[in-house]
Amino acid sequence: MELLFSTLRWMLDSQQLGISLSDLSKRVELGEWETQHLFQEYLGKDPLRFVKDAFSPSLAQVHQPAQISIFDVVEENSAKSIPSFDLDIQILTETVEEITYSVFPYFLGTVFIASHEFGICQVTFEDTDHGLTRLKKTYPKAELREEQTELNLLAYQALMNYFVQKETIPVLPVSVKASPFQVSVWNELANLPKSELTTYGVIAQHLGDLNASRAVGTAVGANPIALLIPCHRVVHQSGKIGHFRWGSWRKRLLLAIEK
Repeated sequence: MELLFSTLRWMLDSQQLGISLSDLSKRVELGEWETQHLFQEYLGKDPLRFVKDAFSPSLAQVHQPAQISIFDVVEENSAKSIPSFDLDIQILTETVEEITYSVFPYFLGTVFIASHEFGICQVTFEDTDHGLTRLKKTYPKAELREEQTELNLLAYQALMNYFVQKETIPVLPVSVKASPFQVSVWNELANLPKSELTTYGVIAQHLGDLNASRAVGTAVGANPIALLIPCHRVVHQSGKIGHFRWGSWRKRLLLAIEK
């Protein structure tokens, strides 16, 4: 996974627009078939298609659905009409005495996953947001213990299957310290159809307050559950990728994989 992670970073940083499969294979020191399989296994797409999408001018463009007549025949891709995950996001109202956390290798960077008896409370990337430090700050009175619990492993399994749906993941309980408004924003994100992009303004409109774009942006930036709550799918109306708590380069990478 470290090999894939470093390769993806290199492809973005050095803008390998014209790279061939042969050149890429030499870079990763694998055969062409093994290189192809590596990308398909974790990303669900061809490596050269990934490069093309990563630098596409339309990468962060929000497509508004067209008006469809009831007489039109529509072929719908069910894989793109449902959310990536089935989350049950709740506001934590109880006192938490113990939180277990786990650190896992991941092809998008090492991830820190934490949970308590009520659900998952944190999923972050270690290279940009030290998980244990944030956990202590958010839950200063809880006892923190490193352990690969069933729920932490289930969340990790969901991340591993994020781009290639290998098996059905049950509902993932999420229980976090948050305001009702934050949770309403995160639920909007969690319910986005797979690969669909949105903007702060669109979310504000869905929540019934056209003037709430700035507040929506703040809530998106405060998301404590990376990927599972897909805040990386919020882009500027102009088509710019925009800021991302865990790195704009990672946001571009995610959008390119999902495109």
